[in-house]
Amino acid sequence: MINFEQENNDILKGYSMLLYFSGSFILNEPMESCIKDFANGNLFRKMPISSNNPNFILASSFLNNISSKAPVSYDEILADYLTLFGLSGIPQAPPFESYYCKEPASSKEMMPEVHYTYNAYGWQPKTAESVPHDHLGIELQFLNLMLEKYHEIEDGVCHKELSKDIKKFIDNHLRPWLSEWNAKMQEHAISDFYKGIAFLVVACVQDVYFQV
Repeated sequence: MINFEQENNDILKGYSMLLYFSGSFILNEPMESCIKDFANGNLFRKMPISSNNPNFILASSFLNNISSKAPVSYDEILADYLTLFGLSGIPQAPPFESYYCKEPASSKEMMPEVHYTYNAYGWQPKTAESVPHDHLGIELQFLNLMLEKYHEIEDGVCHKELSKDIKKFIDNHLRPWLSEWNAKMQEHAISDFYKGIAFLVVACVQDVYFQV
């Protein structure tokens, strides 16, 4: 499924970069200067990896439209962020696992299940208390943490166990709802930027699953 760029000798580092990038724009408000830098530098045409995953190809087709050759509407991108993720009313594409994977009524006052997975790794999300731990941006941060450990570990047995943990995390906390979230993103997003970001998240999670 995956093609390597000649100068890129670590495919997982490439995916980590893309997951960090896409997750940050879901968790945090996009800054105008940052978007313009990406466009003026044609950075979306310089992906650290390439893949023939159809979702990756779709992501690239949208993000490639954000370049120095075309005017970029920051207002459109900002409006997407505010309306898609509920910063200006009811979210059109809620980025929360619990929205799609309904928990039993008796556990509504408990922390999201994913919180206990974070605790098992001794990891505490560094975000505002108002941001739930099952926010997609936070779950992608945790996936990146596991990928970093996967890259660092040299012991074969530990490497194999961490591979299982990564796949288990994806199976339990990302796969069950990302497709539905992406469908809402494609339906409601106005900007090519957020349409591309959504496809990129889905593609990277899918590719990482088969790469570890």
